[in-house]
Amino acid sequence: MSSQADSSEAKNIAEYIDMLKDQILARWREGVRRDPEHAALIRKLDDQELQDHLPALADEVIKFLRGTPAEDLDEDAARHGRQRRALGYSVVPMVRELQIFRRVLTDMVHEIVGVNAEQVERARNLIIDIVDRSTNISILQYTLAAEEERNSAQGEARELHEQRDHFLVTLSHELRNQISPILLGVRLLKDLQSSDQRMQRAVAGIERQAQHQAILINDLLDISRFRYGKLQLEREKLDLRVPIRHALETFQRDFSAKQLKLEVGLPERPLFACADEARIAQVLINLISNAIKFTASGGIVRVSLGKQAGVAVVTVLDTGAGIDPEILPELFTMFFQANEPSKAVNAGLGVGLALAKVLTEMHGGMIEAYSEGKGKGAQFMVRLPIIADAAEEKSTSANRVLVVDDNPDHLELLADLLKLRGYEVLQARDASEALRLVLEHKPHACVIDIRLPGMDGFELARKLREIPEARDSRLVAVTGFGTASDKEVFAAAGFDHYFSKPPNIDELNRVLTKH
Repeated sequence: MSSQADSSEAKNIAEYIDMLKDQILARWREGVRRDPEHAALIRKLDDQELQDHLPALADEVIKFLRGTPAEDLDEDAARHGRQRRALGYSVVPMVRELQIFRRVLTDMVHEIVGVNAEQVERARNLIIDIVDRSTNISILQYTLAAEEERNSAQGEARELHEQRDHFLVTLSHELRNQISPILLGVRLLKDLQSSDQRMQRAVAGIERQAQHQAILINDLLDISRFRYGKLQLEREKLDLRVPIRHALETFQRDFSAKQLKLEVGLPERPLFACADEARIAQVLINLISNAIKFTASGGIVRVSLGKQAGVAVVTVLDTGAGIDPEILPELFTMFFQANEPSKAVNAGLGVGLALAKVLTEMHGGMIEAYSEGKGKGAQFMVRLPIIADAAEEKSTSANRVLVVDDNPDHLELLADLLKLRGYEVLQARDASEALRLVLEHKPHACVIDIRLPGMDGFELARKLREIPEARDSRLVAVTGFGTASDKEVFAAAGFDHYFSKPPNIDELNRVLTKH
């Protein structure tokens, strides 16, 4: 009997909603247009565009209350999601509109039924069920429409990129075919040894400009090879002084022509890396070329090679035009051009530095740029892993660090940063793997994330202090929650030092090298 009464009450409410549907929609429109979050979005929409499927949704609610299947609900809701996407809505305003519609309907039920709380709650639950179902379908279709748009845009972008790359490859090949005989002809003229000074200057100028064109062409080809995974390295045990001398020889006439002072600082002993000589030379040629280009006559260019924190560092420094510090993070982006390039020089295509970064990183290194601003010169530093000699191997074993972190991204990045500073790095993703590596390799230091799965970092530190292989190791905690007040907690667990995430790599290096 109660079920029949419930059904009868729902049908009565459905009849009232049917009669008051226009009033319900008008109240909804008024509520949406008053909503400050919607003001800019719907200003240009007429009532028909704004309502879209809501009259149909009201009809489906009426059917549902009458006990009739709401057969068109899913299709109408799907169309609504796509219509809102086409109008430029984000998901939040679309959902908010449907929530306002739900509230208007439930308020109207309360007005119809009056004080009978039980009837109000039953009808309200029925309305919430059907409106929420419509909302979920609209969100799904909105999301699918957005994904289709992204896929389409990505497909178009991919096609444009492929066309551009094909153009660059074709252009580079054509230019290379033309530049090659020019360089050969210049060499022949030089070998003929004309005594006319004008001829010698002309030949030197042609050779210099042709070499610059050849460098640009090679860079364009290599960028295309890299994009298609065809750029390969031919690694060997390389004395890094060799490619530096090669790069400097390339620009010998340029330094003379611009009356630049060249200062070179190379170590007496070889500094070896497992590297591709031609590619390292290519990196340095790009950096030295820029230093010459942006340094005025009478300026200084310094090129040096040294060893810092276990890695080789090649530095190219100039007293030239300088770089706005704001654009330093974008400097190695492909085709990047400063908004105000120097009027005195041609800024180029924005290819050389991007390629230098690619080649350096392919060697497991990194490249950085520094400048105090316009007119204050620039400094580029290329850091490369080195091959230790026999005496250094022993030292390396004393610089073995275990990094323990269950976040693979954080683990890999921190490991790479430590490797660049000369450490031999072991990696573990949980405490059990860490304990095994400690027993096998006896690291001099362990950098441990506190929130590990299973055994946490505190317990791992206590266990490490109990085994001979790690009793004297330096233990460093890394945590996302630590504060200065936690110092005693970390010390009690056996840690020598701790850092909040992300750790300052220079400070961490200082702690790891402290004796």
